[in-house]
Amino acid sequence: MILYGFEGVGTIAEVIDFHVHPIPKIISREELVKEVGRARVDKAVLLALDIDEYYLDGEYSSMSFLQECVQLNSLNCLKCLEDARKILKTCYTSNEYVGDLVRSNPERFIGVGSVNPSKNMSYVKEKLKEIEKLGLIGIKLIPTLQFFNPLREKNKLEAIFEFCEREGKFIIFHTGCDPSIWEEPSFSENANPSLLEYYVKKFKNVQVVLAHMGSYSLKYPGIWFDEALQLGRKYSNVWFDISAVPYILMEKKYVEKIDRDIGWSKVLFGSDYPVAGGYGLASLIELVKTKSLLSEKNLESVLGLNALKLLGL
Repeated sequence: MILYGFEGVGTIAEVIDFHVHPIPKIISREELVKEVGRARVDKAVLLALDIDEYYLDGEYSSMSFLQECVQLNSLNCLKCLEDARKILKTCYTSNEYVGDLVRSNPERFIGVGSVNPSKNMSYVKEKLKEIEKLGLIGIKLIPTLQFFNPLREKNKLEAIFEFCEREGKFIIFHTGCDPSIWEEPSFSENANPSLLEYYVKKFKNVQVVLAHMGSYSLKYPGIWFDEALQLGRKYSNVWFDISAVPYILMEKKYVEKIDRDIGWSKVLFGSDYPVAGGYGLASLIELVKTKSLLSEKNLESVLGLNALKLLGL
């Protein structure tokens, strides 16, 4: 194991970033490799995003989107629609692209695929075959940008969980809000972690990572933090990453709740790089190391040891 020394926190073991978006329209593969190396991240978990970049181009879906927007009394619904279309077209990241990045740098990168449950069952099954063929070790689901409700897509989500149970893969599930119109809870309510209880209870052998710990929101920080903790208290197959919400490690109210309710053995460091604004990867890691309220032992677990356990490394 590589050991790095950091001022103020002694010696920290391997750093594993469990939440990196290698979105080709945002960052080149060369820039990604450089940034991960510069930040001295030992392993980065790269996430595909199987989102339909043309979803909001359809008449029915765009009208439904605008109707929801009107109910929020938004002053410029057409701009919200255009912003959402831009996000979908920008952020699509294929399973094949992630697989290729891992093949080109297997010592540094770990690949997680993605399946869009809003598509039909035939599509879902083909994507699962693709993920297996590419050797990707988990599945990323994002109900905001994939426009699905977990409890209304039971057949498809059960197929995904059954696949993960059979093949020994984990699931990373986006929880909390998202940028643009998805900052409104009514647009992001499908990403409330409480909606996952049926699945984590039924599929106890499938490890489920609640990305952003239910807390992702600029307008309402910690929006579903309590719901995430409640799920973690009840089910041992629930994990959490702190991508885009590093304040969870720095603010007393969050740290004390985690200490009391679940402990730190299932909490994973994640950056959301490069889509989380304000920090480069290296500066974010340095911030966590110097400003977190965790003991050195717990910080070491969050920065890498917990991920090593989940990944079986």
